[in-house]
Amino acid sequence: MEQALLINPNLGHPLILNIDRRLKNKEFRTEILFVSNISDPRNFEKFIRHKIELVPILEYKWKLKKLLEQEKKKRIVKIEKEEKKGFWKRLKEKIFRKKKTKEAARTDIRYKITDSKGEEFDIVSKKKIDKLKHRVFRGDVIQATVMNVKKVSPIAIDNLNYENYCSPQPYLIKYKIFNNLTEFYKVSIDFSLSEETLDFLKIRTFLMFDIVHEKSLEGKRINHHSLVISKNNWRNLKFVHATDLHLAERNDRIYGIVKDWLSVFQQEKMVQFAQQGLRTLSFFGRLFKKKESSKPITLKPLSKRFINPNNNFRKFIKEMNKRVLNNQLDFIVLTGDLVDFVIFSKLRRDIRKALNFDYEYSNWKIFKEIILNLPQKKRRGMLKGQELICPIFTIPGNHDFRPYHYDLRWGGLYRKIGLNADEAIALNEKFLVNPISSITKSFMALKGYLSEFNPSLNYSIKFGAHQFIFLNSGSDSFKNVRDFLMGRPSVTGLSNRQIKYLENLINFKKSDSDNTYLFLHGPPINPRKTASIFKKFGQKDIFKEFLDKVDEFKESVIKKLGKKLSVARIDGKFDVKFGTISSNWERLIEFCKDHCILTLTGHTHELKEFRLGDPKGEKSKVFTAPPFSLKKLENPAAVYYDLYSELYTNAKEITQNAPFVVQTPALGLGGYRNPKLAGCYREIEIRKNRLTSFKVKFLRR
Repeated sequence: MEQALLINPNLGHPLILNIDRRLKNKEFRTEILFVSNISDPRNFEKFIRHKIELVPILEYKWKLKKLLEQEKKKRIVKIEKEEKKGFWKRLKEKIFRKKKTKEAARTDIRYKITDSKGEEFDIVSKKKIDKLKHRVFRGDVIQATVMNVKKVSPIAIDNLNYENYCSPQPYLIKYKIFNNLTEFYKVSIDFSLSEETLDFLKIRTFLMFDIVHEKSLEGKRINHHSLVISKNNWRNLKFVHATDLHLAERNDRIYGIVKDWLSVFQQEKMVQFAQQGLRTLSFFGRLFKKKESSKPITLKPLSKRFINPNNNFRKFIKEMNKRVLNNQLDFIVLTGDLVDFVIFSKLRRDIRKALNFDYEYSNWKIFKEIILNLPQKKRRGMLKGQELICPIFTIPGNHDFRPYHYDLRWGGLYRKIGLNADEAIALNEKFLVNPISSITKSFMALKGYLSEFNPSLNYSIKFGAHQFIFLNSGSDSFKNVRDFLMGRPSVTGLSNRQIKYLENLINFKKSDSDNTYLFLHGPPINPRKTASIFKKFGQKDIFKEFLDKVDEFKESVIKKLGKKLSVARIDGKFDVKFGTISSNWERLIEFCKDHCILTLTGHTHELKEFRLGDPKGEKSKVFTAPPFSLKKLENPAAVYYDLYSELYTNAKEITQNAPFVVQTPALGLGGYRNPKLAGCYREIEIRKNRLTSFKVKFLRR
């Protein structure tokens, strides 16, 4: 059976086209990427012709106001006509109209409208419109015209001919991401904006579209939020960086399970059950288990302390939607650990193998359902959601490579979601886990992500004088076993091909006036809290200058003490490669130092900010992977530490002190040392082509 799928642009890699602020240019031509099992380009063109549609994503209240305006105009015309009628005829029609609309007046619903998706909306009186909650309304369909079809082959990112949207990657074929579909086509399409969409753009800075096409007799494929028309000239823009969402189907189940368990067992039975469960903890549980305090702990009600990462994301969407409605946000970047693990934890092991990473039974589906506010099974403690009305750009993290779930008792992980040890044991029956499978990784875990969200693991986008680079930092690395055992797993890092890709961007696609922003999941810089023993013995003046904790070396503190700037350098005193990327570490640091104004990462669930400077001939060294390898790498940058996003509050200060490498705390879960540090994101503002702010914000509690 003939089949075709539009794979790029998509939800996590939207295509943004610019329109002039006066909305004169309403005709557009762009290129999109398909995959198919049709080998002949002529047959493929016939198959997709007249089957590509654009569906504008509008706003319900805006649509209502437009309808009421139209109704008002019709009413004026109608009044003018009625004035020409006789008195008795007008009176008779008025009485008849009152009877007909009596029921509608009682309910305050006059009639219904249906959007292009088939969803029904009530039409209410004008005075009630402002009280309505935000809802998405999908406008009239715009037909796209296929202008040209060209067959393309997979091309690696280090090739100079690589295109961000229309160059299929070799891994899509190697891992059969689209099953038997192996033929790629670059399709040029034309479309024209409707009056409805132009009216919407008069009050909004951008407009998103779903791209819909008939893939076969099976139905339609929808690439949600994949096309954006923007009025921004990109001299001024605002975007938000969020990371470590850790979404999972089980997150919405935990509250109900624990709540039921608490209602069944009395306090004495709970203690006995907890003691028995703790004795049967696995080897890994005992290895990471910290000694519990013997003092009695007074706990808040479960509803006040339980942290559900899914709910945090739902709250985040609502806050971002408010900004979009006020024209205060251009896009969002999500840098990895989008899901906690991939395959539903409730499935039996034999079923998991048979499903072979089926999207329908994966947490990638939960990710999409929350973004689009699709119907989900209602569970206790779940918040109501909204559809996100802002473009997002995504990259994967190390958790996105993990197929199976893990035990929340390990290393006290239950504390990160607000549970105690007794409550964590209550989850054991529902979420039994194999210690080995829970730490395995597989590229196939990304199948749902690559097919439904974003087929590009590495890509870049140019907005005016700003270059945004998105890189995949890879899965868990077991090269640094020490970091893994300490709960700070490193990631595989960058390949030589990715480094070549960065060099190509700088040498051939970046101008001298451009500002470069780099996004990764794994951080390039991450010092240990205390100095390593190797660094201690290397200090020349250990009593006068050496301090033990990294927080004591904040650059602002050292300056207040009247010390030299060299004293504030942390790279000579601390292991700055702790739980970072394993491969090409020094080349990445050099790229961040020489070419980026801001590097944004996640992974650690902590708030850490660093400044890179010229080492001036005094380059520090770090061990590659202790204790198994004591080979040293040369650090090409001087590293300083502080809360720079709060210290520097204007473009001049930021420009003078850049570049910065920052870690944004997690949106979904808190850190190991600070479980309450959850629900965070970073807001980045650019004015007149200069970075003016990159502060961390918190979800409203």
